[in-house]
Amino acid sequence: MDKALIITPTGCPMFFDDAYDKDNHWRFNKPERTYKTIVVGFKEDYVPEPNSYDTFFHYPIRYKWKQVPELLDKFSIDWYNFDYIGVWDDDYCTDIQSVNRALEIARRFDFPFFQQSLISWTVYPCLKQDTSCLFTKTNFTEMGVPFYRTDVFSKVLKLLRDYQYRESEWGIDKIMCDYLRLPAYIVHEVSAKHMRRESWYDKTNAFAEMDYLMKDWFPKYMKENFAIDYQYHDNQYVLEKYVKKIE
Repeated sequence: MDKALIITPTGCPMFFDDAYDKDNHWRFNKPERTYKTIVVGFKEDYVPEPNSYDTFFHYPIRYKWKQVPELLDKFSIDWYNFDYIGVWDDDYCTDIQSVNRALEIARRFDFPFFQQSLISWTVYPCLKQDTSCLFTKTNFTEMGVPFYRTDVFSKVLKLLRDYQYRESEWGIDKIMCDYLRLPAYIVHEVSAKHMRRESWYDKTNAFAEMDYLMKDWFPKYMKENFAIDYQYHDNQYVLEKYVKKIE
């Protein structure tokens, strides 16, 4: 296995930004990529840009993470034949070079899961690009553009099958490290940019769902499944900084 897989549900045009190589948008199908892409059109009339995917199909997606397991099952996606699995939002911009480099570093250091640092607005300082280092170990990564090592992704799928969403997907990212009992990694040598700041759904419901997940459902889940007495602390921070550069 020498390639990763990115699955991205979308219903809008691709986003471009001057910070990245517009001729090498991360979705463009080029031979130098060390990953493949599956684009899922959640609008029936959506037509993807030419040469912007390896595989394309239509499927009604309302909540990206909630529906990942059913998507994989319905279309018999052989995700286990890849070394890393990414499930990406469509409103992030980066380029092939950046994704390849992030994957190269992840493979070299055997990251269990990771994401590229962000140059866009974020409420989480640990995700903001820090060019003084190669990567950081953290207790958090967002769910916008993550990659999971295949063995880790299988555990993520179990959580997604077990947890029944109500109104939003908020909070899953905040409990992921605790669920996996693994650190996350942020690759700072390269970056990505979130092109839309606002979420489309009602924030009141989203915050209520996050509170329910973190304080009610997840502690019970950890106790019942792993005999762990879990108490959530809402802190996202850097555990270790790796500053050595590699070729």
